[in-house]
Amino acid sequence: MTTKNLEYEKRKNVIIGIVILITLILIVRLFTLQVLDNDYKDFADSNAFFKKTLYPSRGTISDRQDRLLVYNQPTYDIVYIPREMKPLEFDTLDFCSILGINEEQFEKRIADIKNKKLNPGYSPYTMQTFMTQLTVREYGLLQENLYKFQGFYIQNRALRQYSFINAAHVLGYVAEVSKNQMEADAYYARGDYAGKAGVESSYENILRGEKGVEILLRDAHGRIQGKYEEGIHDKSPVSGKNIKLSLDIELQAYGEYLLKNKIGSIVMIEPETGEILCMVTSPTYDPSI
Repeated sequence: MTTKNLEYEKRKNVIIGIVILITLILIVRLFTLQVLDNDYKDFADSNAFFKKTLYPSRGTISDRQDRLLVYNQPTYDIVYIPREMKPLEFDTLDFCSILGINEEQFEKRIADIKNKKLNPGYSPYTMQTFMTQLTVREYGLLQENLYKFQGFYIQNRALRQYSFINAAHVLGYVAEVSKNQMEADAYYARGDYAGKAGVESSYENILRGEKGVEILLRDAHGRIQGKYEEGIHDKSPVSGKNIKLSLDIELQAYGEYLLKNKIGSIVMIEPETGEILCMVTSPTYDPSI
C-alpha cells in the first residue's frame, strides 16, 4: 500500500471516529433531556396547568379514655412558582411589610429555595414553599393584595394543637422535614412537616395520610380558567388514621406533678396486658410550645 493510500486510510478512520463520537454525544444528550431531565416536561406542564397540592388532615391522637390529646388547627403557607415571578415588577418592600420580614430575609429565603443542596426537589417550574404558618392577620393582608404578587399563592395546611400540657416526650412533635428526609422519601417536599420524636415519629406513616392534587387549567396569559377536564384527573387527599394510646392522660399528669422540679422517670404498666398507662420523664415541657 502506498504512502498516499495510508494517509487516506488514516484520515478516513479519524473522520469515522469523530462521527461516531459526535453521534454518541448526541444520543447521550437526547437521553438526558428526554428521560433524566424533567425541566422541559415541567416547563410544558406549568404553562398549561396549575397543580395545587391538597394536604391531608393528620391523624389525631387520643388516650385510653378517648380524651383527645393532639388535633389539627387550620393554618396557611405561602407558596410560589419561581418562573412565574417577575423580579422587575415585584414590589419586594410591600411584600415584606405584609409578612413582617426584611429584604435580607426575603432574599435568603429565595436563595435557600433555589439551593439544590438544601432543596433537592427544586425546579423553577414547580411549586415551592416560601413561608409556613401565617398568622390570621398575615393571611388576611396577603389575601387582599395577592393579585400584586405574580407567581405567589396561599396554601391551606394544618397545625398541631394540644389539649393538655402533659406527655410531651411521649407524643413527640412535628417539624419541617430535613434534606435527608426528602432524599429518603419521595413523599416529602420542601416545606412539608413530619413527626420528629415520640408517637408522632414512630407512627408517621400512619398519621400523615396521602396528599391529593387539584389540576387547574391556565390560559395563554397564565390565568386560572377552572378545573382541567372537570376535575376527572384530580386526586382527593386521604386523611391520616387516628391513633388511640394505652396512656391515661390523668395518670400521666399526676406522675408529672409528683416529679415536678425533680429529675427522674415513672413508668406504669398494666400487668395483664403489658399496656403502658403512663410514661413520665422529668424535666418535661408543654408540648404546645
